Amino acid sequence: MKRYTGLFLALVSFVIFLSVSSFSQEVTELKTDGSDNMNENFNQAEKPDDSYLAKFHAQVVVDKLIKRNLEQIYMLNVIVTNYSKHNWKGDYDNIYAEYKRAIELYYKRDMIFSRVWLERNQKSISDLMKKMAEQYNKDTQLILDECHKQIISLHLDQKTRSDPNKFRQLIDNQMRLRIAYGQMDDAEDEYTARNYESSLYHYRVAKTYGIRILETVAYDEGGKTRADGTQVPDVKTIKETYKIDKADNRNRIFQDVQQKSANQ
Repeated sequence: MKRYTGLFLALVSFVIFLSVSSFSQEVTELKTDGSDNMNENFNQAEKPDDSYLAKFHAQVVVDKLIKRNLEQIYMLNVIVTNYSKHNWKGDYDNIYAEYKRAIELYYKRDMIFSRVWLERNQKSISDLMKKMAEQYNKDTQLILDECHKQIISLHLDQKTRSDPNKFRQLIDNQMRLRIAYGQMDDAEDEYTARNYESSLYHYRVAKTYGIRILETVAYDEGGKTRADGTQVPDVKTIKETYKIDKADNRNRIFQDVQQKSANQ
C-alpha cells in the first residue's frame, strides 16, 4: 500500500512540474523582432490551429483588423502628439511595432501568425485608448465646470433679463451645455461598455460644445468682471488655453494647424 502511495505522490509531483513548465511557456511574451516560427513562440497546447479552415478564418480576421487597427493608430498618433505631456509615446511606439510585425507576416502570407499579432495589437490599442478616455473625462469635466460657472453667473445677472441679446446668449449656452453633458454621458456609457474609441469621440464632441460656450461668453464680455465677482476670460485667453483641444477635436495635430496658419 505504501508503495502505491509513493507512486501516486510521484505522479502528482510530475504533473505539477509539467503544469509549471507549460505555464512558463504560456506567459513568455512574443517579441516584435522574434522568429516567424510558431513552434518557437508557443507550446503545443497553446499553438494556434494552422489547418486549412483556420487559415481561411484567419484571412477574414486579418483583412478586417489590418484596416481597423491602422485607422485607430492614426487616431492615437494625433492624440499622443497633441498631448505629449501625458507620456503615452512609449505605449504608442509599442503599438506601432506590433502592427508593423503583423504586416510583415501578412506579406509573408503567414495569416495565422499575422492574426495573432493583429489581435494582440488590438488589445494594446484598446488599453491605450482606455487611458486616454480616462484623461479626456477629466479634461472635459474641467471645461464644463468653467462653462456652468459662467452660465450660472449670467443667469443670476439682472441685466440678462432686460437685455435681449444677453438673454438669447443664455438660452443658447444652456442648450449647448445640455448637449455637452449628454455627450459626456454617452462617453461614459461607451467607456463602461469598453468601446473606448467611441468614448473618445463623444468626449471630443462634449469639449467642442464646452469651448464654444466659453468663446461666445468671451466675445461678448471678455475681460469684464460681473456684479457677482465672476471674471469673464478674454478671447485671446480662451483661444490660447484651448488651441490644442480645438485641433484635437477635429482629429488634427495642432502643430500642423499652426504651420498652415503661419504659411497663409
